Amino acid sequence: MNRPLDIGHVADTLPDLGEAIENPRLRPVGLVGGFVLLCLGAGLSVAPTAGRLALWANAVAATLVFVAVPLFCLGLAAPEPTGSRFQFGIDLTRRQRQAVAAGALCIVVAPIVMALGQPIGFALPVVLAAAGLAFVGSALVLTGFVAWTSQVLAEPGRA
Repeated sequence: MNRPLDIGHVADTLPDLGEAIENPRLRPVGLVGGFVLLCLGAGLSVAPTAGRLALWANAVAATLVFVAVPLFCLGLAAPEPTGSRFQFGIDLTRRQRQAVAAGALCIVVAPIVMALGQPIGFALPVVLAAAGLAFVGSALVLTGFVAWTSQVLAEPGRA
C-alpha cells in the first residue's frame, strides 16, 4: 500500500493529544485567543444590525463564543509556563486536564451538530443531541476545575 495511505503510518505521524494538553505554550494561546474571540463575539452580538444581516451577525457571534469559552478553559487548564505573566497558581493534574479537554471538545462540537443536523430535517433529535453535548461538555470542564479546587482545599495548611 502507498505509504501516505497506510493507516498505521498516518496514525504514527499524528501528534499525541496527551502531549498537546501538557504543553505550557497552550496557556497564553488559550487565554489570549479565547478572550479575544469572546470579545469579538460579544461585540458582534450587540452591534446594531437589521434584517438578514442581524441573523448572520448573531450566528457568527454565537459561533465565536462557543469556540472562545472552551479555548479559554483549555488555556486555563494548561500547565503554568515558568517565568511568564500567565501564572495563576492553577495546576491541574493530567487526568483533570483530560476532563477539561474532553469537555471543551464536546462544547465545540455542539453548534457543529446543530449547523449540520438542522438541514437534514430531524429538528428535535438534533437539538437534543446538541444540548446533551453542551451539557456533558460543561459538566466535564467543571469537573476538572472542581476536582482541582477540592484537591487544593484538602491539602494540609490550607483553610
